Amino acid sequence: MINWEKLGNLLVSKEEVEIRSLKIRDESGKIRRLRICTVWKPISLNFTKTPAIGKLGKTKEGCIGVLITGKNMGYVKIGKNFSIQSSIFVPFNCVSKKVLNKLYKGKNLSVEEIDGMVIGFEK
Repeated sequence: MINWEKLGNLLVSKEEVEIRSLKIRDESGKIRRLRICTVWKPISLNFTKTPAIGKLGKTKEGCIGVLITGKNMGYVKIGKNFSIQSSIFVPFNCVSKKVLNKLYKGKNLSVEEIDGMVIGFEK
């Protein structure tokens, strides 16, 4: 059983995992592995050594993915020129297996692939 707490339009778990890279499909359709970190200014040019934080997130429809936020209310910097934002919600296939194993541990989830995205549902 997952203990959920409300955060905006999502329900978020309490367990946190550090994330340092993401696999994201770019405009041309290629999957790229991009570095990810926490920054404290929305126009930061450089990466920091502080990793981003990932938690399980659940939408109103019941789909479970990974909500990635900055550590200590910071912003998330994705790639050198890709994006800087306060948070990002991604499917399971965007994060590494090591991160997934830490998030899955002790949880009762079923995982399905829908339109190339791997998402989870509570059993």
